[in-house]
Amino acid sequence: MKRAIVIVVCVVFALCIAGGGAYFYISNSPRKVADPLPMPENGKVTVENAAPLFYEGLPADYFVVDVRTPQEYEKKHTEGMVNIPVALFEEDGACEKIIPQLPENEKIIFVCPFGPRAEEMFYNLTDPKKDGGCGISPDGMYYLIAKVKYGKDRLIVR
Repeated sequence: MKRAIVIVVCVVFALCIAGGGAYFYISNSPRKVADPLPMPENGKVTVENAAPLFYEGLPADYFVVDVRTPQEYEKKHTEGMVNIPVALFEEDGACEKIIPQLPENEKIIFVCPFGPRAEEMFYNLTDPKKDGGCGISPDGMYYLIAKVKYGKDRLIVR
């Protein structure tokens, strides 16, 4: 009887470990989208728009900006991304510090782990100056609203 209990406990334990491993594998894999949505002219993009761009690494035709703090960026980031913290908008002269770091003739995607800070960066840059923004054109600029994990060589969008 004791032997049967030990076997059952071992089987349950093995299934738990296998399930956890499968979850870890799935959660650290980029999402494939069967019917991806086309990219809009600017603004909000979701998994359905952006996952195909990031499936095999960072997209070559986009400038990808990580808007997290420098400490978060140093802890873990994806090679090829540029860190421009949205927190710079808490300082005077933020527009003058940020705009020169952005390319003029490239599409830009702002990212953070879930999207709120990326959205904040987008609107701080594109809102009119009279409203406290930088007043730059939103054309070709996007913010990603999705769960994002930072792999060394790829951004995992889920």
